[in-house]
Amino acid sequence: MIPLVDMHCHLLAGLDDGPRSQADAVQMCKDMVAEGVQMAAALAHQNEHYPDVTPERIRTAVRELTGALAEAEVPLTVFPTAEVMANPDIEGMWRQGALLSVADRKKYLLVEMPHGLFVDLCHTVTQFRQEGVSVILAHPERSAELLHDEGRIEQLVRLGCLVQVSSGSVTKPRDRRDASALKSWFRRGIVHLLGSDGHSPNRRPPRMAAAYRQIVTWAGNAVADRVGSTNGLAVLHGLPFHAPEPQPRRMRWLARFW
Repeated sequence: MIPLVDMHCHLLAGLDDGPRSQADAVQMCKDMVAEGVQMAAALAHQNEHYPDVTPERIRTAVRELTGALAEAEVPLTVFPTAEVMANPDIEGMWRQGALLSVADRKKYLLVEMPHGLFVDLCHTVTQFRQEGVSVILAHPERSAELLHDEGRIEQLVRLGCLVQVSSGSVTKPRDRRDASALKSWFRRGIVHLLGSDGHSPNRRPPRMAAAYRQIVTWAGNAVADRVGSTNGLAVLHGLPFHAPEPQPRRMRWLARFW
């Protein structure tokens, strides 16, 4: 298995609903290495529920975690990142320097939908693209409007949005309909990045390997390698990434032969 890149993991003790202690964070990192992960976006929420989580606090927490990993001899490289909740002032907050980009490189911004709500992000994606920043949409498979309504996720991808799916959605989809839709996403090139969305060593552990293997089964090794590793490597290092045009949906009467 190719070395994995976890593009969504809450590893910063005490900042949000992630690990409660540095010891828990280090244990999560040990578990990630055992899963085959070599690099990870170490993130914390930036939203109204955690108003004290600033870019500088995330940077400091990642420096402290890096030191703890070196002391424990854990071979995992972590990058400071925020999971930003979509809001009407997100563009203004970005211009004010209030939001932290992926790996602090000002090239990609990880954005999640408001809890329990679906909002149209087309304008946001377009505005950020004009400023040279690509939006990465975190776990969009949780929104039925994106997973099951034809054309919505495709429109975002065509506008330059990247799609990050959670590993748990791959290994434990809510039902057969969700599993079928996700399988189609991977086969059609809609998913670009994979993240564990880990929060703790026990309650929500960071698991990636099983999802990688399921993607291999669904769409082949090449897709699994891109989504689980090489695309994430490019994003964490701030390299240009152009998402290819999503392939069209297969006609339903052909689905059983595909």
